Amino acid sequence: MPIRPENLHRYPRDWPQISARIRFVRAGGRCECTGHCGLAHPGGRCPAVHEEIHPDTGSVVGLTTAHLNHTPEDVRETNLLAACQLCHLRIDHGHHRVTRSITLAARAAAAGQLGLLPETTLTRTEPPTPQRPTRGRAPAAELHQLPFPKPEQEPTPMARITVKIAALHPDGTECTHAVTSTGKPRDAASGCAGRCHYAVVCSDCGPVGEPRNLRVLAEPAQSAHRDSHKAALTPATR
Repeated sequence: MPIRPENLHRYPRDWPQISARIRFVRAGGRCECTGHCGLAHPGGRCPAVHEEIHPDTGSVVGLTTAHLNHTPEDVRETNLLAACQLCHLRIDHGHHRVTRSITLAARAAAAGQLGLLPETTLTRTEPPTPQRPTRGRAPAAELHQLPFPKPEQEPTPMARITVKIAALHPDGTECTHAVTSTGKPRDAASGCAGRCHYAVVCSDCGPVGEPRNLRVLAEPAQSAHRDSHKAALTPATR
């Protein structure tokens, strides 16, 4: 995340080198969050990879280094975590809320409005991270308004269909290694031969069409195939 100008003096001089070591040497270019942000990641660890498309937000991942105790001066290995933008924002969410409250109180006091503030001491406490909402579940307050279907009328749950772009090695196997923007492996000892093709893969139909040389060339086929599944689920209108 961008460093605020007023906080620059709190970071050590070699912070760029420390951050790079955490993100690309220790983490291998992948988000290290295993639930620190309050979300349950598939497989236990966030799948976001640096400079690739985030599976949840759809934006390009820019790997950052988060301070778990929100103290920039503390650069111990156990206090630093390589995190994507989504996990980093959720980790710092509670801290930012408290900091904002303290800042607003200070501004009000400077403006001569101290008498309007309650005589309480503001402390930095981390509020609990809200749980991820369950898809398709109605709020408890609205359950009494929903008609309960008969057992034979209960809908059958539909399997979720995903359409992704898979990066391929020259031999056709999928590449999950950390690579540079040119597709070359970041770690020569990983055994990765680099990425040379990108294939559209549907969880229901399997590979779609022929692999492309560039990821951007595979994106239209990905969108078209996803739209075809959406159209199949849309009821026909008279």
